[in-house]
Amino acid sequence: MSDTNRSTVTPKATVQRMFDAFGVGDLDALVETVHPESQWRYYGANPQVGVGTFVGRAEVRRFFEGILKRRAITEFNADEFIVDGETVVIFGSEAGTVIETGEEFRNEWAQKYVVRDGLIVEMAEYNVQVEPRS
Repeated sequence: MSDTNRSTVTPKATVQRMFDAFGVGDLDALVETVHPESQWRYYGANPQVGVGTFVGRAEVRRFFEGILKRRAITEFNADEFIVDGETVVIFGSEAGTVIETGEEFRNEWAQKYVVRDGLIVEMAEYNVQVEPRS
């Protein structure tokens, strides 16, 4: 996407484009939505408790590669979007299986994105594991 086109895209559309790329495992398209100096923070249960900070496109890619390598996601729901200027907050959930152990997981999360000129400059995710559905 050109710089001109990127500057006319809404923050919500940028985040949705990133989610769409994640949903099909297209990390190249996902990273295109991320500013080169973007900072991502993760707090939560993935499904084990973890905290991480990822700065720049290469580290954000590594973050997502780890997710796709460790988990088979069977459900991903972005249920509610709240937009305030450059900030997009999403409440959602995900479910699946830990590839190594076969353990099922179900997480609920809140994610906050800051988008400038069509690129994600900041992300924070707060994620908690809940009981898997029977």
